[in-house]
Amino acid sequence: MSFIDRALVAVAGAPIKHDLHLSDSLFGALQGPAFVALYCLCGVPLGWLADRVSRRNLIAAGLLFWTAMTAVCGLAHSVGVFALGRIGVGLGEACLLPAGMSLLADVIPARRMAGAVAVFLLGSTAGNVVALLLGGHLLTWLAPVGGVAPWRALFLLACAPGVLMAALMMTIREPPRLGVPGPSWLELKHALGHLRANARAYGFLTAATACSVTLAQAQAAWIPQVYGRRFGLAPGHSAVLVGWLFLISAPAGQWMGGLLIDRFRARGVAAPSNLVLALFCAACLPAATLFCTATDLTRAAAGYAVFNALVFAATPAGLSGWQALTPSRFRGMTIALLVSAVTLIGVGLGPVLVGTLTDHVFRDEKALGSSLLSIILAAGAAGTGFALAGRRAFARSVSV
Repeated sequence: MSFIDRALVAVAGAPIKHDLHLSDSLFGALQGPAFVALYCLCGVPLGWLADRVSRRNLIAAGLLFWTAMTAVCGLAHSVGVFALGRIGVGLGEACLLPAGMSLLADVIPARRMAGAVAVFLLGSTAGNVVALLLGGHLLTWLAPVGGVAPWRALFLLACAPGVLMAALMMTIREPPRLGVPGPSWLELKHALGHLRANARAYGFLTAATACSVTLAQAQAAWIPQVYGRRFGLAPGHSAVLVGWLFLISAPAGQWMGGLLIDRFRARGVAAPSNLVLALFCAACLPAATLFCTATDLTRAAAGYAVFNALVFAATPAGLSGWQALTPSRFRGMTIALLVSAVTLIGVGLGPVLVGTLTDHVFRDEKALGSSLLSIILAAGAAGTGFALAGRRAFARSVSV
């Protein structure tokens, strides 16, 4: 549900830009900085809360809140109101990863954690696919009703399953915690002390993860419009094409990444999360070059499918690596802090940098593919370097 609400902005990007009179830079800002404003600011206090209250109840409450804010986006008739809705969506979703990872850590053995994280992250893939396929079809089929544009109807329709999912969330059982948190000031002191003592391991892994998130989020924010501008596809048709490619590639990639990390760990390979990040950040770059520059739709689609599979294969690495580095008693707060840092870079900067390059460097809307490729090449190269540089420090920290 969190990724349906995120992805709808990309699905309906062209009509949103038209109705709200947005430049590429401003549209990128609504996708990135507006979303991460409170997501990052409130992630740490919500992670602290996840270590103390019912994680089930926290997720259900956050889900209801971000669903309501999605409705605000659908009803917005100005950039300011739409931005407020996006900020609210970010606030509601800030509780999900800390509470969700804390829940998983209490029910999944460490030897299977990467695979479990991959399954958890399949929710992001499912949300993107639903938004792209169903949203794309509805954007094509719906006609304005009572002055309500089809893209607005998409946002309002997305609210119903959010309410249902919150009710279903309340039916799960809260597992007992494996670690009991101490006083908040002491927990924060210990968490920060642990981060400082393992600064190199956390730092390189987090920097590499931020780069992999940039790879995923920059393309997700713009790929429907890349196909629309280069090949003349209508917004709905472009979203449906991307949805099918996403459905084929992303789940396979996430499953492959989680499985590979667990296999490497079982065989005693040092720093398996770093190795997987480096491998896939580098491997995705040739495919990115193909899909961003191809003038034939078939070649562009094939390149995107390969690129997307490789990018999503890297997604379990950061979370599973942080789980391995972090003691249970302050895992919620620590992961919230790291997720905030990664989101600020990957989600906050990736989409807006693509729009800024298009508006102010290339100065041509049809150069969107070149802008996207520039960000992908920079993020992929940096992610590979950070991941490899941190392998030794990660192995030392985990062995202590």
